[in-house]
Amino acid sequence: MKIVFLLFIAFISVQVFSQSQEENRNNGPGELKINQDERVDMLISRYRDMKAKSKEMPGFRIQIFFGSGRTSREQALESKARFLSDFPDYPAYILYETPYYKVRVGDFRTKREAAFLYKRLKRDFPEAYITPLGKINLPPLPENETD
Repeated sequence: MKIVFLLFIAFISVQVFSQSQEENRNNGPGELKINQDERVDMLISRYRDMKAKSKEMPGFRIQIFFGSGRTSREQALESKARFLSDFPDYPAYILYETPYYKVRVGDFRTKREAAFLYKRLKRDFPEAYITPLGKINLPPLPENETD
């Protein structure tokens, strides 16, 4: 959405001046001269830098625990510990959204990546499900994609 907004601003800011007949003769056919405010390039550059520095992206996690009540915090901690003991290579997060505790695991770019772990978790965490998120931590690229 931000990129569409920036492109919209860029198109509005671009000032295209028609060239006179004399300029057309000097420049030749098919040439177009565009006068653009330098601030547009600066805005686009800032946006690219901001996105490059960002450590988050949209993606998926697997929720393995959801509960409320007096013991839900302890149950969430237990679920997280049990998960980490079986799958130490994946991150686990405890979220508290009044009055619920949630444990979500993994940082996956696609639902397909999450499904691989989900199949392995279903036996130990039957309530588990894949959930889309607006922002996850940037996961490392799989080794076959870095070549």
